[in-house]
Amino acid sequence: MNNDLFVIDLSSCNNTGEIITSVSTAFEVPEAKERKIGLKLGDILLNQSQILSIQSLIASYASELEYVETANESTKNICENMGIKAQLYEKTYTVPNEEIGFDLSKEENQTQFNQENISENEGFEEFKPIEFNEDGKQIMETYKKAYDENEEEKQTWEEVDYYAPPTDEPVVVDSKQTIYVTQTLRSGQVLEFDGNIVIIGDCHPGSEIKATGDITVWGVLGSIAHAGAKGNRDAKIRALKMNAVQLRIADCYSRRPDGTNIPYIIKSSVFTPEEARIVDDSIVLFKIN
Repeated sequence: MNNDLFVIDLSSCNNTGEIITSVSTAFEVPEAKERKIGLKLGDILLNQSQILSIQSLIASYASELEYVETANESTKNICENMGIKAQLYEKTYTVPNEEIGFDLSKEENQTQFNQENISENEGFEEFKPIEFNEDGKQIMETYKKAYDENEEEKQTWEEVDYYAPPTDEPVVVDSKQTIYVTQTLRSGQVLEFDGNIVIIGDCHPGSEIKATGDITVWGVLGSIAHAGAKGNRDAKIRALKMNAVQLRIADCYSRRPDGTNIPYIIKSSVFTPEEARIVDDSIVLFKIN
């Protein structure tokens, strides 16, 4: 491992997600890999779990978290308890000029770091992922949602650990061809394809879908659906609302339960997506979480 320290400037990051993204972006620079890494943080508070996640991410690039500079005393203490060298600095701000306002592209208006006691770090390479245009505005934009979030619904959201340690496991890729159909299949229509089928719409009773791969319906599946038509018992059938007259996967068949054997269902804005797959020679439905 190269002993030279590579410093990543994260002082503009306001949360752990931005830190993870910026660190990952920094390692797109080949010089950052297989190095000892120094992090320049702002006044953000990181707990031990979050620091471990960042440390694991850095380790996945064959590098080592060597040093942390932070404006938050609690973050500094946690790093030191974990055996990571840490230094506290006082974050300073520049009062904006009344005529021109903040110009974030100028060094005097950016966060100033106290360089005392780290003279041995002089000459370190720095990576600053956040850039500014001529008007002083950040180039990186945030994504926007096309709908309003209900505050009551937020209380029921499941917490997901996006900052879990990285893994070396490869992403599973389905190499079969996939077609997308953006219409509703009506009674009498038959859709066949040698591969995967994705339908953005409903499938009415009397229609039929047949695929050698998976079948995914972004809507109500009320027709006959046959996945794995050439004997692929690993094929699956998914739908936002499963109400199929008959499901077939490879050589296994199943029909709609008698209690729900109705030609039509009431449409709703709330669905429970389900996936059908073979378990012990029977087709079983599972909720998709």
